[in-house]
Amino acid sequence: MATFTCISCHVAFKDPNVQREHYKTDWHRYNLKRKVVDLLPVTAEVFQQRVLEQRAHANEQEAAKSITPYCNYCKKKFGSEKSYQNHLPSKKHQENVLNGLRHVSVKPDENQMTVEDESSMDEEIEDDSDEWEDDSEAIPVTSCLFCNHRSDTMESNLKHMSSQHSFFIPDFEFVIDMHGIMTYLGERVGQGHICMWCGHLGRQFPSTEAVQKHMLDKGHCKMFHEGEVLLEYSDFYDYSSSYPEEGDADEEVEANVICDTGFELVLPSGSTIGHRSLNRYYRQKLNPNPRPIPTRSAIQHGNYFKALGWTTSTKEIVQKKVRDITFMRKMFLKNQLGVSVKANKLQKHFRRQVDM
Repeated sequence: MATFTCISCHVAFKDPNVQREHYKTDWHRYNLKRKVVDLLPVTAEVFQQRVLEQRAHANEQEAAKSITPYCNYCKKKFGSEKSYQNHLPSKKHQENVLNGLRHVSVKPDENQMTVEDESSMDEEIEDDSDEWEDDSEAIPVTSCLFCNHRSDTMESNLKHMSSQHSFFIPDFEFVIDMHGIMTYLGERVGQGHICMWCGHLGRQFPSTEAVQKHMLDKGHCKMFHEGEVLLEYSDFYDYSSSYPEEGDADEEVEANVICDTGFELVLPSGSTIGHRSLNRYYRQKLNPNPRPIPTRSAIQHGNYFKALGWTTSTKEIVQKKVRDITFMRKMFLKNQLGVSVKANKLQKHFRRQVDM
């Protein structure tokens, strides 16, 4: 008598009709998928057990969805368990916990809820997304800007971001405040929900998770440091070390003249001769244009990025950035002066303010 077999499931049949019906079952399809990935087939009993476990897990998820998370401290009802978990570490919730208002419960007592309470709670669900945006906080310097990883120090956090997300600080050799720039980036991503690479185009995301997912998916785990954005980060950089020592060739040089004011005399060589009564002041060696000193953390991180192989911008690009920053600062001050003059423009004629 002929025997009909199924190679994928390792079973035999005496009737061809039974074999054809077997090919239509979920058990056979399951073993076919396992065969594609080079896995051994499972028996019918094991398959049925896995189906029951999957159904039980699905029922648990449905039951969890039916339970509406509720926070008695903040008197808020959330639409999902994930939004409730995101609410717990918020600053507003922590303040309410410290105040000891009430005990946090996952769901309020249904017997004590009236019809008016249910309607008000439904309204809170609709408005919860907007309220959660108000609770958005800046990402601390010890937390990753792209994932939920937390480090003990800012140094270890930067090492994590550079090794896992290929993130680095542009022109790190000229950074003078590493803690400040990391704090600003945390506020930009955590509070502003703005991408660090394409945020200058005007796009803003609804939440921190959304902007983090965007940066990971699009490969935007980097800083945009060109054009008008240079002025945004200018407080954290100092490019004075890249200035030419001879000065600008096009810079106008004023002729040295002898200036006699009674207390000091400026010679053509540039030296200043002062009166003996002002000797105590001339002994002071004050730098009229002090250069910002990079912090120790900025130097350490710069050395770490160098060890990873990251290189800073070329000399030509750095000089171009310096010219751009100088030009934008001049335009900003000029525009600010124009606005101030218009705002404080004096009236040349009398106008009665109150008709009485």
